[in-house]
Amino acid sequence: MRIIHLMVLLGTMAGAACASAQTAACPDTIAVRQELKEKMTGWEPFTNDIPLRLAYLTFYDGPPREKASLVNDSSKKEAGIETATWHFTRNPGRHIWVACSYSGTAIALVRELPAAVSSCTVTYNSRQHIAGMPQVEKFACK
Repeated sequence: MRIIHLMVLLGTMAGAACASAQTAACPDTIAVRQELKEKMTGWEPFTNDIPLRLAYLTFYDGPPREKASLVNDSSKKEAGIETATWHFTRNPGRHIWVACSYSGTAIALVRELPAAVSSCTVTYNSRQHIAGMPQVEKFACK
């Protein structure tokens, strides 16, 4: 079993928030430090320093710890590019969150979206994959 510590999660983020007509971006890569919780007799842990790539995004109705993930409302595929769109209906006292998930780790970066955001669109390149998922090209909210 591993305890995962986030070592570096600050990266360049396009836009401080996902607000009207702005594009926001998850960091493309993160670096983490993983350690064994206990030693394994006869084994020596080895850690490589390969950056972990953005694998997918998830939108949530409420904090991600509640696990209320949202399904996209529409999607279209054209010439290896897939676009998925979520339209958000705000319930009183509830907020929409986005989670950026990375290959090779259970760590995700999460943030609450501003109340003014009513929809988000994620563009994927289905010709390239990260951890078995189409590569995220960008996401934009308005």
